[in-house]
Amino acid sequence: MGSINVDPHRIIVPLKDWIAISSFIKQGNRSELPQKNAAGNGPSFQMNAGICSSENGVTNREQVRIDDIMRSIRMATLVVNRLLRKDDDLSDVEGTASLKVHEITVESFLVEMRVPREVPITNSLSNANDIMHEYTFSQIKSVLESEFDVKLVPALQNRVGFQVDEILEHEIFRKLGILFYELVAQDEPSLPRSLSNPDHSGSFQQSVQCEGNLRNDEDPLAADEVRDYKGTCKDLKKLDLAGPVDLLQQKSLPFFVCRLVIDLIECGICEEGIFHSLKDVKSELTQILNEPDIFLKETNIGEMTMRFGSGKIFGRNDELSSLIQAALMTPFLAESNVSTVVLIGGDPEAGKSTLVHAIKEPICNHGWRFLSCKFDRLTENQPLSTISSTFNEFFQRIATILSEVEDGIRVDNAISQYVRRTTSLIETHLSAPGIVFLSNLIPSFRSLFANVFQRVVVDNEDSDGDGEQRVSVENEDSDFDDVQKETSHGSERHASFNSDDIGANNNDFVDDDSCDCLVSETIKNRLHYLFQELTQAISSPDAPIMLFLDDLQWADKESLELLTSLIVDVDQLDSHQRCISFVGTYRSNEKYKNQSLVDCIESIERSNATQVTRMQLGGMDIEGTNAMIADALKLPIRLTRPLSVAVHQKTLGNPLFVKVFLTMLFEEHAISYSFKKKRWLWDMNIIHQRSMDRELAAILSEKLLSMSREVQETLTFVACFGMRIRKDVLSMASYDSEEASRILSCLKIAVKESILDEDDEYFSFPHDLIQQAAYERVPKEVAFSYHFNIGLRILKNSVFKGQTDPISLVSFVALDQILAAKSVTVSEPALRVPLAALFLRAGRYSLGVAAFPSALSYFERGLSFMGDDGWELNFELSLRLHESACHACYLTALPDRVPTYVDEVISHTENFMDQVKCHHMAMRTLASTGKIKKAIYKFFEVMKELGEEFPDKVDPSLIFSTLTSTKDDLSKYSTEDLLNSPKMTDKRKQWAIILMGSMSPYIFMVTPMLSPMISARIVFLSLRYGLTTESAFGLFMYSYGIGCLLQDIDEGHRWIRTSRLMLERFNATSQYPKLKCVQYAFLIYLKEPFQSITSVLLDCRQETMMVGDIEYAIFSSTWRGQFAVLTGEHLSQVEKECDSLSKDMIRLKQTQSILDNASMHSMALQLIGSSKDPFALSGVSFKDEDEVLEFVEKSGNKAHAISIYTYRVVTACFFQRYEDAAEMIEKYHSKLTKEDFRIHTVIYTFYVGLIAFRTARAQPHVEKWSKIGGRAIRSYQTWAKHSEWNFENKLLLLEAEWLLTKGEYDSAEKKYVASMESAHRHKFVHEEGLAMALMSHYFKSRG
Repeated sequence: MGSINVDPHRIIVPLKDWIAISSFIKQGNRSELPQKNAAGNGPSFQMNAGICSSENGVTNREQVRIDDIMRSIRMATLVVNRLLRKDDDLSDVEGTASLKVHEITVESFLVEMRVPREVPITNSLSNANDIMHEYTFSQIKSVLESEFDVKLVPALQNRVGFQVDEILEHEIFRKLGILFYELVAQDEPSLPRSLSNPDHSGSFQQSVQCEGNLRNDEDPLAADEVRDYKGTCKDLKKLDLAGPVDLLQQKSLPFFVCRLVIDLIECGICEEGIFHSLKDVKSELTQILNEPDIFLKETNIGEMTMRFGSGKIFGRNDELSSLIQAALMTPFLAESNVSTVVLIGGDPEAGKSTLVHAIKEPICNHGWRFLSCKFDRLTENQPLSTISSTFNEFFQRIATILSEVEDGIRVDNAISQYVRRTTSLIETHLSAPGIVFLSNLIPSFRSLFANVFQRVVVDNEDSDGDGEQRVSVENEDSDFDDVQKETSHGSERHASFNSDDIGANNNDFVDDDSCDCLVSETIKNRLHYLFQELTQAISSPDAPIMLFLDDLQWADKESLELLTSLIVDVDQLDSHQRCISFVGTYRSNEKYKNQSLVDCIESIERSNATQVTRMQLGGMDIEGTNAMIADALKLPIRLTRPLSVAVHQKTLGNPLFVKVFLTMLFEEHAISYSFKKKRWLWDMNIIHQRSMDRELAAILSEKLLSMSREVQETLTFVACFGMRIRKDVLSMASYDSEEASRILSCLKIAVKESILDEDDEYFSFPHDLIQQAAYERVPKEVAFSYHFNIGLRILKNSVFKGQTDPISLVSFVALDQILAAKSVTVSEPALRVPLAALFLRAGRYSLGVAAFPSALSYFERGLSFMGDDGWELNFELSLRLHESACHACYLTALPDRVPTYVDEVISHTENFMDQVKCHHMAMRTLASTGKIKKAIYKFFEVMKELGEEFPDKVDPSLIFSTLTSTKDDLSKYSTEDLLNSPKMTDKRKQWAIILMGSMSPYIFMVTPMLSPMISARIVFLSLRYGLTTESAFGLFMYSYGIGCLLQDIDEGHRWIRTSRLMLERFNATSQYPKLKCVQYAFLIYLKEPFQSITSVLLDCRQETMMVGDIEYAIFSSTWRGQFAVLTGEHLSQVEKECDSLSKDMIRLKQTQSILDNASMHSMALQLIGSSKDPFALSGVSFKDEDEVLEFVEKSGNKAHAISIYTYRVVTACFFQRYEDAAEMIEKYHSKLTKEDFRIHTVIYTFYVGLIAFRTARAQPHVEKWSKIGGRAIRSYQTWAKHSEWNFENKLLLLEAEWLLTKGEYDSAEKKYVASMESAHRHKFVHEEGLAMALMSHYFKSRG
């Protein structure tokens, strides 16, 4: 058999011995198992009872057969690889030669097999018989199934590759065919006689044996020995091609393996499927290895149907590599809070979705989670339903796994740990209010976090008539009670919807929430932030997420805004790493039709929080087309190549076009299956004549028109729902059960014709172009009537019968159908009113989930049903619809449309209280567009109508008297008395307080002296008429005024806690973070250590984001930075936070404090010696700080001016530019007023005092500097009484400078030391250093 070479854990055996061993294993698998006998004296045999002992024994035998053949095919592949390989160490060696054709035999190759470590290695092995004698059957099998490689025998190792010419090509393939036959037909090595050489009496095997006797240096193809291949070709063409294949199949060889062997032997004789190179042979072997179910299982032979849509990808290797590379980078980039984003554009059906789904299984096998959102062209149903349903399905799986774990069902440990960790992190990141809020979009939260819903009552932004913000989890459906009452008595024709019943009470449509206009502004921010926190909770570097966003060109605006926020709005200060890769696909030709998508992509590409990979998918190349066709026809790629070239020319490689074109050819019998030849055949003449010059939609329309009219109408009916329709909705959309049965029958026919797909829940179109063809089968006006009738039927069979909540998925399906009907309407009042009421409800729900554009569409559709006589038909309903549409226009940033609704309401109402909501929206619109002074002017006009007038001029004395009077009024109440005050019921006073609370930030910004007057009025109205949520803010604003402006700090602090308790009474938890933020930033710091304030404000940032209050989240960050300066945090950290905050402000469109931040950033950069431009980093168009200061002074924005003054003085002081600092003080000091008190005042007062005393020593004749310094000491003396921690060291340093100025040197020296010790004790390290520096100057001056 040949010698065996032994090496530790390696056995090298001649290929012919490997064939013998493989044949031995094959026979043992089929009949007997050789076992080493007890004495070790040789093999004994027993029946292999294990192979076919199972109930599915036939399947086991089939699998064993396939495994044997796969082993041989792998060996054949290695042989071809060996023939193609050029060893690096021989490629440049002189004298190396090419292999000759006659050297392609089993004797020319060695097989190196890896021996598993559990199998012993012995030196007694000398041949294959020794191996079979020494090892047990299982050991031999494990060796044979291990890794192996192919080498040339030593005598041929210097022969590298081939020198091939036309004469030798065919003989090379023939030799390979014979070698392959020996590999696959191991137990019967002789070839069938039907393949015998016509020029020899023996078989091909005999020819091989004869050639094997030639010397190595003899050429078997010498001129006198070359056979007449043309004669052979003629003779073989006379044979039935299936005949030789059948003979080989009798040896249990698969059909396509037989075809490979025959075609190799006949290569050059038969023109079809000719091999052009060894690479062709390798490709076919690889194809067989990759698709054993197609090429090795006999059950597939005779398959008559072309199968597409297998989820495979063809011709996209580069794109697939890029996609995988982006996924691999995700965990590494997560360390820098950067997410990978892959944007894939391309033509319809270019394979975008298939490409992404191709990596789903591989990445999921490595711990990833794959979430998929597919947007629909036609309908969206509930707002944000595509995104929410994706997350809901994900958490349904989480809930199921958690339930199994709790029930003791065995679950994979890694999955169990992930589920428990995820649910725990969600509770931590979102908190109970956030979980309840998101449950509106993710219903599975209710079961997953049942404990939260059982114990918590939270604010859900709903309201009662008192303006009290609350939602009771125990009665979460109470919002819908009134509409259910309206719909529970409906007859078949909806006659019971009486206009007198609807609108009899305002609450039938809208809870009279006096704060709804303010609340809705924060809903979107809150929703976006909660989704950001959610993705952080469910992803981590060891469990990354891939979120696939398919068909983005059809995504609605609110979904794209949410996705943009999810991708771009990354909290750089959050230590938890989010590990998520976003992959989006869109049609390139549709992209610019959706401006929201364009804006979304631009935002993503500009962001520093993303690493973007762009791809553009066109048609496949010819090789990709060929691979796709070969897969569909289950043929080797060499056989389909001519067909593929023709198809590619017609379709340009577009996968959908290829499918449609091949289907057309099949229907026209240009492609057909031959049972005789057991494969698909085609007529190239017909194919060349066929064209794809029409639009694909027209071709699909032809396909639909070939079906019965009834089926066509049914498909149009289904297409009205978009890409898919739920089966339960299908029954509701039918007139009766008989029609439902007829529709179902038609859909089954469409499924059979591959026009539709079906699963347990849905009927769906396999591609949107098919849906589009079905939908556009009828004119638009007819399609509109389809939509309208479908919507009415669903409402009739669900909501109008009281069987479904008015705000449910089914209801939204119906309303969206009516919405899609455009201008189609009804004239019957009994139907107009209930439809308008339902659209009002749908719009209100949409506002609640931040779907503002959808809400506006619903309100406007509701108004269309009211018509011109809507005010007379139902006044209350018309008023609510107009108010809500006005509100939606404001929230959707459509300021030009707000006045239209305001004027409409004013012209149809006489009672001012019916107009006040629209007036409020007009104010907010003016303020949001920068017309703040006009907004404030309108505010005072409206307040006058509500009976609340304010003085035209306000001076410090009026402020003092007003605050003092309010203090006297409050002194009559204990905290308990105030909290037990009744709720406010007077609507006019409620609205007066709401408007004051709404406009107070703008008033404080432009005319801060009015703010104390506003706060005092809120407190006065609350004491006289009762409490509202805004009473808490009014009370705090009073606390600020009395504490900071009148320096009655204890009185101010007294009412801080009361204002918090007041919010708790109203369950206004969403308002608490805002109140907490301003309390700490404006007043509490006068008592609490500055270091604790910085920590609290950082928490406030997250808490305000959690409730959607982005404005105060930005304020929290800005104020935190200011306190960081006061506490001496490392300036590099301050600079980093300033930079991050500037980016956040621009990204979140909250730039009202960007100049404050830029000034602080400028100070930090100067102090650390950086040359960065803070204004360029902030995105503001100013060349320097002087230009900024000029701008804010002209605009009258005192808050920004004070910030700039303060930071410039501090910077000059640290750089010892005292003269410059004194010059700035002279210029700016007179512009600061007592009413401008804030944290800047504390900073400014300290450094101005230091500079004033130093300047007073330099200019002893100028008294004003000593006066300025003296005022600074008096201020710090007052503050130090309330917080020794914060102010003692600063007061001591000011006193040291004052004593030094007076010449009391010994006392000054003691104060310096005391200041340093106090600063050290209270952890103000920077001020400890400042005291040391000033003391050193003192010693230096004293010599």
